[in-house]
Amino acid sequence: MDARGEGAEMPRKVTIELDGETYEVTELRSRENAAWRRKLEEPFSDLAETLEGAPGVELTDVASVAGLVRSVGGTLLQSIDLVKGLVIAYAPRLGEAVEEAYDSEILEAFGHILELAYPFGGLIRRLKELGSQSDRTTQNSRGQRGASGKVK
Repeated sequence: MDARGEGAEMPRKVTIELDGETYEVTELRSRENAAWRRKLEEPFSDLAETLEGAPGVELTDVASVAGLVRSVGGTLLQSIDLVKGLVIAYAPRLGEAVEEAYDSEILEAFGHILELAYPFGGLIRRLKELGSQSDRTTQNSRGQRGASGKVK
């Protein structure tokens, strides 16, 4: 197992479906991701703050991301052209497919791209795993002690 975890594939990839076709989008390098995130600052600053301040949201779970996107849905739904532009900016080869896709597909694609641009989901999952391992260790230690606290 390496530092990324067993079976971890780098760079990360997501599968996006637009107008009946499936596309694979690869995570951008850190500098490119940062530049793309800056494009969100003005029109989607509320969305970015919500994502950064949402430690309970599992960003690798599409339903969880969709719920988060719905929480700021007014901004997104009023700005579908902006969302289309952001999807194309992250994955330029999707340009024609985005133009032919349904709005719902574009919003779902945007959610997948957010998973790549804000890759906190895996970190949160690992921290939860560490916490649960710590809990099991503490419970096991307590189970081996008697009422006096001494090891049996």
